[in-house]
Amino acid sequence: MVVDAEHRPLVCLFQRHVPESLMTDTSQSRTPAGVRYLSPDGAIAPTGTWSVASRAGDHVFVAGMRGIDPDTNTLVEGEEARIRQGFRNMQWIAASEGAQLSDAVRLVVYVTEMDRYRPLVNKVQEDLWAGGPYPPRTILEVASLNQDDIFEVEGTFYAPLQA
Repeated sequence: MVVDAEHRPLVCLFQRHVPESLMTDTSQSRTPAGVRYLSPDGAIAPTGTWSVASRAGDHVFVAGMRGIDPDTNTLVEGEEARIRQGFRNMQWIAASEGAQLSDAVRLVVYVTEMDRYRPLVNKVQEDLWAGGPYPPRTILEVASLNQDDIFEVEGTFYAPLQA
């Protein structure tokens, strides 16, 4: 995100319009190499020593998102609803940096039962990506996830600071 001297978000002519309500000044979280660790308003609250995302140049890296309601920081009920919420959490964070789902360059999905949850992941992706095209995706079956959850998704997005 481009900010002025007073750290107010700026949107240039070549940058996608992002509602100001989604923009967060995270300049205080910049590393010497210029990586910014992100904590946008409305995102879930990290429960440990991690950030929900980072920006390095024109790429935004969203940490593994699960089906957590950002208002309550608790898991939502229902398998499909939980998977959809995980994708929505990732989408919200990407949008805070000017990216849309169509700007995803890679997804990694973790499920605890491949045969049971892969069809639901596919269904939710079909809905959210409006039938495609779809980004490259790796889906892995894992023994367990935090809080005995069933699903987690992480994403990398291309979100140029300037066109």
